[in-house]
Amino acid sequence: MKPLITVTGLGKKFDDLFIIKNFNLVLHENEIVVIMGRSGIGKSTLLNIIGKLETYDEGDITYDERVFKGTGVPLPFVFQEMDTLLPWKTVRQNISLVNPKASDVFIKELIKNVGLTDHQSKYPHELSGGMKQRVGIARALICASKVLLMDEPFGSLDKEMRLKLQDFLLKIQKEYELSIIFVTHDEEEAKRVGNRILTIE
Repeated sequence: MKPLITVTGLGKKFDDLFIIKNFNLVLHENEIVVIMGRSGIGKSTLLNIIGKLETYDEGDITYDERVFKGTGVPLPFVFQEMDTLLPWKTVRQNISLVNPKASDVFIKELIKNVGLTDHQSKYPHELSGGMKQRVGIARALICASKVLLMDEPFGSLDKEMRLKLQDFLLKIQKEYELSIIFVTHDEEEAKRVGNRILTIE
């Protein structure tokens, strides 16, 4: 199976000090690779580099041509912070804003698949934390990319909601045949959602 993303010998430094050194990763089709490590070790920086939000100093990243098909640069992200939604726009507007070319049929299907059909006219302040994260996931999916980057997406939610959204993510991943790089520091979560786990030390 041809890899979608290959990271070889990646290095990133700040003030001449490497915070990431000799990192390697291969992301294949239809898999979830989890990156683990303590806070401040460089997990988010690594994800930003892979998503083309930051540059790097050493190594190489190669992308299969399918990675950016249907989306632009950077790759679609789902973040831990739930304040990235525009408060003056509805659920539907927040989702469709990312890809104005998306058809009404695709938008409707997406909203249904993330379980927000009855809430599509609501504004962010009317949503629970779990609903906001589902909007965030839908907003990433509307880019029609085969690769999704997730940076501690459920880290600020309680355990019950985290488990529900982990199950939801696994369902969506199969349905849309996604390849996901998922950052977390929670070992239980990593084992639950990941096909493979890479630890940064």
